[in-house]
Amino acid sequence: MSRLPDLDKQQIRERAGAQSWTRGLAYFAQGAVRQVVWREGVLTAQVVGSHHELYRVTVRFDAQGAIINAECTCPYDWGGDCKHIVATLLYLLNRPEQVEQRPDLTSLLAPLDAEQLTRLVVQLVAVHPDLIDDVEELLATLATPSTSATVSLPVDLAVLQRRIRADMRRLLRDYDTGDYYEDVIDLGEALMPAIEVVGDLLSADDARGALAVLEAGTIAWLDGCQWIDHDSMGDVIGFASDTLATWGELWAEALLRADLEPQESQRWARTLQTWNDALGGGYALLIAATAAEQGWRYPPLVAAMQGHPGEHGIWEGDRPRFADKLVTIRLRILQARGRYEEYLNLARAERRFLDYLKMLVTLGRREAAAAEARTYLTDLGDILAIAQTLIDHGDVEKALDLATHGLTLNAPHRQREGLARWLRDEAARHGRRDLALHAGWIALGAYPLAEHYRWLRTWLHDEWDRHREQALQTVELASANINNIDEQVEIYLMEQMFDKAMALVEKNPWSSKLGQVIDAVRATHPRWAFEQCYRQAAAIMDRGLASAYINAITWLRQGRDILLVSGQHDVWNTVLNDLIQKHYKKYKLRPMLEQLRR
Repeated sequence: MSRLPDLDKQQIRERAGAQSWTRGLAYFAQGAVRQVVWREGVLTAQVVGSHHELYRVTVRFDAQGAIINAECTCPYDWGGDCKHIVATLLYLLNRPEQVEQRPDLTSLLAPLDAEQLTRLVVQLVAVHPDLIDDVEELLATLATPSTSATVSLPVDLAVLQRRIRADMRRLLRDYDTGDYYEDVIDLGEALMPAIEVVGDLLSADDARGALAVLEAGTIAWLDGCQWIDHDSMGDVIGFASDTLATWGELWAEALLRADLEPQESQRWARTLQTWNDALGGGYALLIAATAAEQGWRYPPLVAAMQGHPGEHGIWEGDRPRFADKLVTIRLRILQARGRYEEYLNLARAERRFLDYLKMLVTLGRREAAAAEARTYLTDLGDILAIAQTLIDHGDVEKALDLATHGLTLNAPHRQREGLARWLRDEAARHGRRDLALHAGWIALGAYPLAEHYRWLRTWLHDEWDRHREQALQTVELASANINNIDEQVEIYLMEQMFDKAMALVEKNPWSSKLGQVIDAVRATHPRWAFEQCYRQAAAIMDRGLASAYINAITWLRQGRDILLVSGQHDVWNTVLNDLIQKHYKKYKLRPMLEQLRR
């Protein structure tokens, strides 16, 4: 028989709110705790309530004596241990010699034979008729071996569970003390160690092992949720958490990879639905419950994978919010198992044309893939993805033809620019100069970047003078519809069109290219260059931005040097004296200005 766990007062205090702690102390002092029993890791007690009702307390400990979870039959549900649990733990702490130690259930039942065990269960159900449902559920569980009992795992589940519970307590403690800086707690963070293990197991196609870790992790995580006020659970946890969503998706993948029998699938579906309900209205595990319930035998799914989808695709009712995620998981498993025709049929039924077309290319049906891409794809990003897949599989001509077709479609500027850039570079790489130049012009017209302009200048080389005006007109025309000042300025500097560059940055004084323009024209247009430096400095000084005075001085120093090099010493001295007079009350700025005399 195991010894009683060692607790200290601070441990008990940290598990409860201030009010529960104070009342628990009073209940213990008043002798409200009765019939305290220890059975191999489980402490039970009866506690007399304020209206003389009896509440049953159950506290479970792990092998090291740490509390796994604590429950009470009272209606308290506001976070932390209730006063009855506090009183029971204080009893264990202060009166261990009065705790009755009894053998655990396994030891009690060990001497009984099958007939005696059957009689015991029948009599127990006769006294408590509701137990029949639990007996049936347990029999179904026993018919299918326990997940964790049939696999060898790379992690100790008990240690993993302790870590998850400890991380949840830390997150909640940080939130309560203000050390957690977000509006909601992402308690899914506590599942990260388990997520890594499950990911490794699924990569090794060990679905049973993954299920064992998922089960243990979920139980520990839900135990940790007992510390939260369930009425505000959604506000505290934030069920839109990417981590919790990932956890649910891992569950779904493990269930679908495990090839469960119908009875086992339904048991998991019920369990996951129950766990999801315990989340207080969240939906993180609904994808997993649906995966378990449907498995691979769901009639609409079977019909779709056989190439005969129904009117509503693979869903009999409303399409759930996680439908696309579940389809992605199914496609990934079908591909891993080489069930390519079913993959194609499912992708097409779910209108996952990009996945469908990529698989056609992978299977060597590139002619069909290219033809269907022209028919179904309108998004240039999708067209680019298929073109790249064709290139990866060695079909250069079909890839370039598809991309050329894509550029004939209407599309947003950046999509068009991205496809044109890709086609330009691939065509150049494969010796298709004319096609590369065609795409290069389209890229410049779609989004006039200096990079595109420079590329054309390089590739046209000796012919550039003949095409220069056309390129500049293309830039100006495209820039009229796109706010792309910095790129336009860089192009003008490239062509030494300083007047145009100066005009643009003067209209847009916060352009990141201002410094480049000033450097480019300081010798030919010193007064203009100085005025731009002065304008930047004045904006800082006039607003009294003391922390930015150093930046103002940097601009003024640059302006001073420009004037001095051009021989305009008198102009600079006049400007500086005026500035010192204007800002003489700014005790931090004035000495910085005085230093500019040197």
